[in-house]
Amino acid sequence: MEWSTKPQRTDQTFGSWADDLAAAFVRLEPRRIADLHFEGTITRVDAAPIKVSLVTATRHTVLRLASHIASSTDDLCFINLQLEGLGRTTQRGHEQISAPGDLTLADTTEPFEIANCRNFKLFCFAVPRQLLPKRLLDRPRLNLSATETGRALSRTLSGYAELCLAESRLPKLSALVGTHMIDLISQAPDILADAATERMHVPVLLSMMLDHIDRHSDDPDLGAATLAAKFRCSARYVHRLFASTGRSVGEHVNEKRIVACTRELLDAGAARRTIAEIAFAAGFRDISHFNRLFKRCNGLAPREFRRAATGN
Repeated sequence: MEWSTKPQRTDQTFGSWADDLAAAFVRLEPRRIADLHFEGTITRVDAAPIKVSLVTATRHTVLRLASHIASSTDDLCFINLQLEGLGRTTQRGHEQISAPGDLTLADTTEPFEIANCRNFKLFCFAVPRQLLPKRLLDRPRLNLSATETGRALSRTLSGYAELCLAESRLPKLSALVGTHMIDLISQAPDILADAATERMHVPVLLSMMLDHIDRHSDDPDLGAATLAAKFRCSARYVHRLFASTGRSVGEHVNEKRIVACTRELLDAGAARRTIAEIAFAAGFRDISHFNRLFKRCNGLAPREFRRAATGN
């Protein structure tokens, strides 16, 4: 089945999108992020015991409200696999920012908010709640894009979803794939448990350096020289260790800083802080350099990103 929305009048922010969401998933309330033209498409196929959907839309937020839940008998979880854009899922005090390749979970039996601050594409797997293990319902962070094993799982799930959508007239195949997808999704927390499996193959010293970057990325002096001094080796050796990761020391550090800044800019409570204050607190010294990196990672300049995310 397919739903496609293009509002016909300027006073129709979303056109039939709320009804489309209800027909494809459950009752949800869409809300605008920015005063921009809206378009959205949902393609859904049954892959019993789950439903697989491809959602493509311009930036907006959807909320599952208590009033929706009170009038609903649905007992589903949405497992979203981000393909494009940057999403933020908030439920029961738990927040996850999802980049392409990451999974997030939203339980329809409780209120939640899913915000996509850029145009986006994602696969949504609607899974009966009772088929998921408790460790998944406890909402672990499912940033598959952070490790090679996680990225492999993400590619596998994406391939299965594409197969279901392409072969919708073969229900037996879709059902087989759907069941297997639940098994794979259920294993995600174990696969990602602190990336322990992957870190076993990284030299111990490099692992210690990566942990140090995780904890001290806000140090403006953090770099190869400071790591060399901290771990009593040469800067040249530090560079050799990081070469095995495919990224430089600076790229690892800046990635952590950009993630920290992105989280702050998505937080309406941080609206009083200037972008420069947020960048400097994260460890950046050059605001122009920060602006370039942020736009390269998120597709928008920091000011535009904040305006789109919070309206400020």
